Amino acid sequence: MKAYNETWVHNKRLMEYVARWQRQGLLDAAKLAQIQAKFPVGFRESNGFIEIGLFVFSIVATSGSYFLLATLLGQLFNHDVFYHVFNIGFGLAVGFLAGRLINSRNYYRSGVDNALVIAAVALVTAGVVGLLPNNLPTWQYCLIILPLVLMGVWYYSDLLLTMAAFATLITALFDFFLDFPGGKTGLPFVLMALSAGLYGMARRYENRDHLVYWRDNFILLEWLSLTQLLISCNYFAVRQLHYWTLDKRPAEAPEIALAPLFWLLTTAVPIALLYLGIRQKERPLLIMGAIGWGLALATWRYYYPVFSLEFYLISNGILLALTAIFLIRYLSVPRNGFTDRPDEDSPKELFLNAEALSTIQATSGHPGSKEDMQFGGGDFGGGGSGERY
Repeated sequence: MKAYNETWVHNKRLMEYVARWQRQGLLDAAKLAQIQAKFPVGFRESNGFIEIGLFVFSIVATSGSYFLLATLLGQLFNHDVFYHVFNIGFGLAVGFLAGRLINSRNYYRSGVDNALVIAAVALVTAGVVGLLPNNLPTWQYCLIILPLVLMGVWYYSDLLLTMAAFATLITALFDFFLDFPGGKTGLPFVLMALSAGLYGMARRYENRDHLVYWRDNFILLEWLSLTQLLISCNYFAVRQLHYWTLDKRPAEAPEIALAPLFWLLTTAVPIALLYLGIRQKERPLLIMGAIGWGLALATWRYYYPVFSLEFYLISNGILLALTAIFLIRYLSVPRNGFTDRPDEDSPKELFLNAEALSTIQATSGHPGSKEDMQFGGGDFGGGGSGERY
């Protein structure tokens, strides 16, 4: 049992494809209506600006209610236990309210439910941590918080909770390894291994049909993992983090152990991501590889400046503009699965979704036709990349 209707979540994902096909002219209005009737989606629809406004309003309203009630019960808070129990109780009440609104008004990531879910989980975790002894190391608090946040991710599939769970895990590892001799040296490699493992896991389960409820969470986890991987292997980031963990900080960050290896990783990892992105036609790998290469160049320039910053900015800007113009023109015609055309120019994904195709055939006898239909040569399956790049 989940907070949101799993059938509607599945149908919502399916209807995103169907709406795209209809815009491409593969389906007429009658066929679209038949498919919508067979795969209903009862969630309330709204645009992004309204959702942001509702999120902010709900956070303000929840905060106001919390502080008003806390003021009225202030005399009971002379004992810390009552205050922490109050946080847990108020969080559970907010979570109950979120469930009622989701069921009665069919909210699905509509701003109001997101805000209430975040507030509920934050209050409950704050209350639980407050009941614990004050002398525990940070990583132990994180390990106690992490299951609570993951339960929220499982029940609500909330993206902000996914980010919170990822940050909690990284914080726990960071604090844990700092307590060991040699932990500062080994921590970047642990984080790199963790990032690679989480990316592989998310990539593997992202497109599983029975896990569509958490598909966006897996996609977000891919991006977070790649980001953490680039940070963990970058020489500048590792050196600065090592500097800030020192008890007595000198005027300048000292050299780190295994510096040549980190210089190599700073350059090699982005190149590897670009290679894998081209080979597997994965948009997240391509984007993060390009960002990582940019960070590598910035790192080299920071420690070994040959020209002025202005020269670097101008020259790199001209080079990027020329590269973009060349790729736009070169990929105006699909080449080896890559194209500059938008994803919607390719109807190939229609034939990759057997359920939708069988439904269209059952309702109309055929999926429709489109003259001069062009097919691309490559698939994209990960990180919200769509089907073609």
